[in-house]
Amino acid sequence: MTFMELIAALVVAGIAIPALLTIWSTTSWQAVRSEGTQDAAIYAQGLMEEVASKQFDEQNESSWSTVLGRDGENSANASTYNDVDDFINTTDPRITTPAPGYSRWVGVEYVYLNATNAWVACQPSPVCGDVNNCSNCTECCYKRITVNVKKNGLPVNVSLMTIVAGY
Repeated sequence: MTFMELIAALVVAGIAIPALLTIWSTTSWQAVRSEGTQDAAIYAQGLMEEVASKQFDEQNESSWSTVLGRDGENSANASTYNDVDDFINTTDPRITTPAPGYSRWVGVEYVYLNATNAWVACQPSPVCGDVNNCSNCTECCYKRITVNVKKNGLPVNVSLMTIVAGY
């Protein structure tokens, strides 16, 4: 190998190595983000199933509770929760921290299906009456549950949403 061939090989390596390192680091970053997103989706689905398995409301029949949230349950102990809106502002670490670096929270609100078939949040909080036809907020027929999971340090944020009915 001549001196010129050695210099040419070093120049080619000097150009190729940074490009290969950039490709490698981008691929590694995408793999980490993908794994974080997949884990967040699993944590979100698990919590959604737990929340949706609870009663629609503290009351066993309509008229439903006007105020959403816990009704005497311990905010730090999700095993005491008996209806879907008890999960609002929970402090139970089993709910809020499914794994190191992940955080999750639940939102619940009354909604109704408007004339254009869009789910609309009831603002301000409705005064719930007897359920007859569920065409407006005053009957409090539906609750929208939203579960959010975030991975700290990564741009990973997963949200799941479902509607539950109380009739």
